[in-house]
Amino acid sequence: MKYVNRVIGKDGVERLYLRKRGEPPIRLTSPWGSEELRREVERLLDKGAVKALPGTLGLALRAYELDSAEFAGLRPSTKREYRYILSELEDDFGALPVSAFQGARILQLRNLWARRGHRAANVRLQVLKNVLRPCVIAGQIPGGDPFAQVPQVRRPADAREPHRIWPDAVLRAVIEGALAEKRHGLARAIALGRYAGARRGDLVRLTPAARRDGRIQFTSGKRKVRVDIPEDAQLTHWMEIIPPPPKTREADGALVYGMRRAAYTEDGLSQELAKLVARLHSAGKIDAPNYDLHGLRHTRGVELALAGCSDAQGAAQMGHASASSFAQYRRQADRIRMADDAAALLTKHRKG
Repeated sequence: MKYVNRVIGKDGVERLYLRKRGEPPIRLTSPWGSEELRREVERLLDKGAVKALPGTLGLALRAYELDSAEFAGLRPSTKREYRYILSELEDDFGALPVSAFQGARILQLRNLWARRGHRAANVRLQVLKNVLRPCVIAGQIPGGDPFAQVPQVRRPADAREPHRIWPDAVLRAVIEGALAEKRHGLARAIALGRYAGARRGDLVRLTPAARRDGRIQFTSGKRKVRVDIPEDAQLTHWMEIIPPPPKTREADGALVYGMRRAAYTEDGLSQELAKLVARLHSAGKIDAPNYDLHGLRHTRGVELALAGCSDAQGAAQMGHASASSFAQYRRQADRIRMADDAAALLTKHRKG
């Protein structure tokens, strides 16, 4: 339905909003597809939604979503998450002038959001920063950039790593399990995720042309970053073992495809890997059921950090738009390295 945007929140509940260019979003109360919804939308359009006042956060929110090149370039999954946050910001602060969002208020919001977790706070800080960037540039916020005064929420020291590292034995068992079930496209995805660090969105788009002259070359879909890296010898090893992709119309030249030789969707690829991992864990062939697709990329990043790569070198390998994005892998690698160094010192001490 025109102007109606469906937003599914992290609580799994779908919410409907009337969104029209230049106007704030309006929460709709009628269920999707109902006659009541049609009448509600018509009534709002007939009387005209109250326009956001100039200089308010509500107007800045709409400008970011509808006119920003940065928002337009986001992945669909990121857009969904950001739209949920934009609606939340509109409900809570849409009527406030942008001049009210100085350092003290940003800090207060950060601390409130941090009660929901460090990621929840940092994502909201980033969205609000994106929304207010034109206002900062235009000098509408006294005191300059308020976000320069407010650091992100640090990850708790006792927080578990979000993605499990894949040991070599587990990687081998899962690839061999995929091959035993003739899931050749899935086996290839696992190898590419581990040794090229490709995200799932990149994996489902890769074609045989991505492997050329001993290199892996593709454009990362998240930030449109060009990836051009030497092919890892371990990846070459597995690609020689895994049967080559079929030349069929269904597979459409994909490197990664399902049992019916149709190209995977992003969610379909993640689900197939999760099912295979669960089967192998139930059979006692691997030690845990929570090895996931992004964990392969995470394993690649930590390995690069352990090898001594700088943030810039690691970012080039991983397809990051910014070198600072590689810091997450270096942090975990530093903990592993320090633990190993401590163990070596203890062994030396015991030997006298």
